[in-house]
Amino acid sequence: MDTKHPATRFNLRVGGVVMKHQQVLLCHEPQGDFWYLPGGRVELGEEARVAMAREIFEELGVKARVGRMLWVVENFFELSGCNSHEVGLYFVVDLPLHPTPDPLLGHEGEQDLWFRWIPLHELPQINLKPDFLKSALRALPVRTKHIVHRG
Repeated sequence: MDTKHPATRFNLRVGGVVMKHQQVLLCHEPQGDFWYLPGGRVELGEEARVAMAREIFEELGVKARVGRMLWVVENFFELSGCNSHEVGLYFVVDLPLHPTPDPLLGHEGEQDLWFRWIPLHELPQINLKPDFLKSALRALPVRTKHIVHRG
C-alpha cells in the first residue's frame, strides 16, 4: 500500500531476511546507490506474509517459505526530495533453492534489480537502508521487535 500527500509519502512494505553461510541476500536498483532487503509494497487488502511470498516470487521467480516476523519498523526518511513515512514488516524467509549466480538479476515489473549475497561482516561498509540493519542482521531478535528509525 502506498499513499502520497503533497509533502509526504506513506508506504506499507515487507522485507525478507534470506541468509545462507553467514551471508544475507540484498538487492538494489541498477541506478540506485543503496542496498535493501528483498520485498516491496503490500497491496490493499493483502496479508503481509502473502505479500512477502508474492514479492519474492515476482523478483526472483522462486516460491518462498515466509517465517516469523523479526521487526516492525516505523521508518522516516527522505527519498528523491520527498519525505517518506514507511512501516516495514520484516520476516525470516527461506528459499527452497538459494539463487545463484552472484550477482543475480531479478525483476520488479519492468524494473531490473540486482541481488547479491553479502557477508554479514561486510555490512558496516555497505550503504544499506534502513541502516539499523547493519547491526540488526548480525543478531536477529528472538521475539518481534518494534523499531522507530529516522534517517
